[in-house]
Amino acid sequence: MRCSRLFATAFCACATVFAAAQTNQKTQAQPSRAEPSRTEIQKAVEEFKVLTRELGLRPDSPRRRTSGAAAPKWHGRLFENFRNDFLDAIPHEVVQNGADKSTLRRNQFGVNVSGPVVVPWLYNGGRKTYFSFSYEGVRETVSRSSLRTVPTMPERIGDWSQTVDASGNLLTIYDPASTRPNPGFDSSQPVSEQNLEYLRNQFPENRIPVTRLDPVAQRALAYYPAPNASVGPFFENNFFVHAPERNVANGVIAKLDHNLRERHRLGFGLNYSNGLVGSARWFPSGANPGPPDRDYRNRRVSSDWVFTASPRTVNTFTVEAVSDASENGMSDDTDYPAAIGLTGTPGKVFPQFEFEQYTDIGRAYPSSKNVRNTFVFTDGFSARRGRHNARATAQFVQTQVHSFWPQYPSGLMRFSPGITSLPGIVNTGHGFASFVLGLAEYGKMSVVGSPSYFRNSAARFVLADSWEVRNGLTLNFNAGIERQAPRTEKYDRQSTIDLDAINPANGRKGALVVANRNGYGRAFQQVRVRVEPSASLAWNPRGETKTVVRANFGRSYSSIPIYSGQYATQAFNAFPTWLSPNVQLEPALTVAGGFPAPARPVPDLSPDAANDTRAEIVDMSDRLPTYQSAGVSVERELPGAAVLTLGWGYAC
Repeated sequence: MRCSRLFATAFCACATVFAAAQTNQKTQAQPSRAEPSRTEIQKAVEEFKVLTRELGLRPDSPRRRTSGAAAPKWHGRLFENFRNDFLDAIPHEVVQNGADKSTLRRNQFGVNVSGPVVVPWLYNGGRKTYFSFSYEGVRETVSRSSLRTVPTMPERIGDWSQTVDASGNLLTIYDPASTRPNPGFDSSQPVSEQNLEYLRNQFPENRIPVTRLDPVAQRALAYYPAPNASVGPFFENNFFVHAPERNVANGVIAKLDHNLRERHRLGFGLNYSNGLVGSARWFPSGANPGPPDRDYRNRRVSSDWVFTASPRTVNTFTVEAVSDASENGMSDDTDYPAAIGLTGTPGKVFPQFEFEQYTDIGRAYPSSKNVRNTFVFTDGFSARRGRHNARATAQFVQTQVHSFWPQYPSGLMRFSPGITSLPGIVNTGHGFASFVLGLAEYGKMSVVGSPSYFRNSAARFVLADSWEVRNGLTLNFNAGIERQAPRTEKYDRQSTIDLDAINPANGRKGALVVANRNGYGRAFQQVRVRVEPSASLAWNPRGETKTVVRANFGRSYSSIPIYSGQYATQAFNAFPTWLSPNVQLEPALTVAGGFPAPARPVPDLSPDAANDTRAEIVDMSDRLPTYQSAGVSVERELPGAAVLTLGWGYAC
């Protein structure tokens, strides 16, 4: 609010000064004899500097007091906004599902103060040193509602005698242990119930015997809440979640400006914020599949020096450092794999069990931490000479990304209807039935031993000129050059697939290579240098102000950023995957058997380490996303305040 008011006042002052300058030009044909060297526009600029020096403050502001005025005073405000469910009606969906309360507690509060820096008996900032400080906080607890589907209680012990498909027909569950080839199968005809390729017996009475239930899966079900609703149909939408979400935020913005002599201004800024997003829990346990809690923080420190060499020449130097951090996860020290008896996983969080029909148990990315630090140094110079307004900008940016982001630290197992279906026949089998039998069609794990510490940098230099050739014709030119350094890792823990390297396992091209080893540099990409030109014009043909011709051309390149995550670290972090050769006939893993030991311990720097995996590849060429555009348009003002525009544009 304060910045907006200052800007609006400064803008009005600018408009008033230049309006006065135009009036003087009309009434005064010759320059004043007392000041023969100053034009009217120079006088206007000087007056503008006088007005804007007050920063748009009110007449009673301490920055505007004159000699003999009252002692300086600070200005500010306190505020508090609140909402409370005591003032609200209970939402209908909450009442409909049997709850009698929907929590809402929100307090948004803060303070801001600004004025001259005054230290009694030591320093009075007066018109030289000015500060502003703002704090805002949020405390919120609000209930979130959602409707989901979980297994029925009979299904959890293997009873599918009441389970139906989407049409309301009994959903048949078949015994995978009874699978056998059909000797009467006709391969020239499609698979059907009359022409089965494989035979499989239905479980008696559509119930899985207790002795066949997987013991690890049964222990995991202790963390799966029971149905608590009956919205339906066919037992669907049987779990209503109405849980509180807790949000906490604190933020500070502080600014200090100091006028050092007439031509120099120093500015210092500090932005600080942190908070917690405490997501609503779908399950009241470590098996919660909903979003994790997130702690975050942001820090920004900046400093700038503005040197006004003359009314037509200004130089601005800025230094900025920004740090953004976020951490996801729950503070729970329970070793869940050990608690349910799942073997072969190094993680401690709850593993993820994924079913096609029901809400999962556990989740991906249960815990992670990412920090992004950015350091920016910028120097901008602008000068006006005659009909030219020239600008030069130089900038250097250093980026650091620290990331620890394992997707499945305790493993993932996925279950589909195939293994409990009649092979080749739809609407048979069930993913949760495959789970209680402990037969997974797919498995994956993330073995991430350490964070990744990525770095890159970029340098830019831009020259621009706006040339008023004559009244009604303005040309703009812009030429920039950018140098981008590729991503490196602090400890050289990067890898990729070189599509030209020979793989010793098969003698073909395509092998894993590691940074700073075997002739490869610390980065897999090249230093990229690009020139980005652009030009435009605005022209009133024959000085006709009602007609404007515009034309433009530009070419630019998109920088390749560093993303959060640990992509292209495959040699140092393992992601073993298990696939079923046929999801209807054979499982990839069993829950009771757990995860097999990885075939290769990490780190594995051998050229064939990525064989039979989803390989992570870095583009080793110097290519960059390129954007090019051009356009021409003609605008004509018509009677009745109408504008006709004809144009052509090109972009790729």
